[in-house]
Amino acid sequence: MITDEEKAKIKEEIVDKVNSVLENNNESYRMDKVNVLNKSETVKFMGNYRVYDRKNYNSISREINTFLKKYGNVDIKSKKIRDSGMKFTTVSFNFEL
Repeated sequence: MITDEEKAKIKEEIVDKVNSVLENNNESYRMDKVNVLNKSETVKFMGNYRVYDRKNYNSISREINTFLKKYGNVDIKSKKIRDSGMKFTTVSFNFEL
């Protein structure tokens, strides 16, 4: 099992990297936090972010997914949303260590 310090470091790394990629691509959304679920044998990390400019979606998701895969097998799901006239793609991810 990983320590609380390791969990905090991983959460901070993910938020920093995702927000950095979003900022570099002029996206307005910023990720607040990564949730952690402590299981008996593993720890599950879960998060989500939005991409408003669909032209940037492929490059943003490719860079973030490559980063997340350093933690192992990552489950990544995306969905196109239209809410009150706004269009964006929401991406959720999770992995276990």
